[in-house]
Amino acid sequence: MGFENVCKSLNYYFSNHKVYSILQPFALPATFVCGLLMVIESFPGVSLGLFSTILYVLFYFFFIMLLGSENFVIIAAAMGLRTAASLISELVDIFKYKFFSWPMLIYILVFGYFTYAAYMKSLKTSK
Repeated sequence: MGFENVCKSLNYYFSNHKVYSILQPFALPATFVCGLLMVIESFPGVSLGLFSTILYVLFYFFFIMLLGSENFVIIAAAMGLRTAASLISELVDIFKYKFFSWPMLIYILVFGYFTYAAYMKSLKTSK
């Protein structure tokens, strides 16, 4: 029950803020666009340069805004995109550069767990 209260508080905060309330309807598409661009960027030969940093900041900002919606299937899908980007980066490191990245493995485990937890939460709330 505690996490739902956090989500409701986030929704209340973003709904009552004059700038964030304008951005709130765009949280879902913006999160997925940023997530897909992060996945695309993780492939070798694709670089977004400085836009990459802005992309990560926007992804997390809109993801936090998306938490207020309490739609855990969508939240799981967004975290799944982040997990996929980390997994692709790790596989590129292993197969192309013959290098194993421990931080990337931690990202995969953490974001994978968040994806799993959000999906399980969606199953509990849909019953």
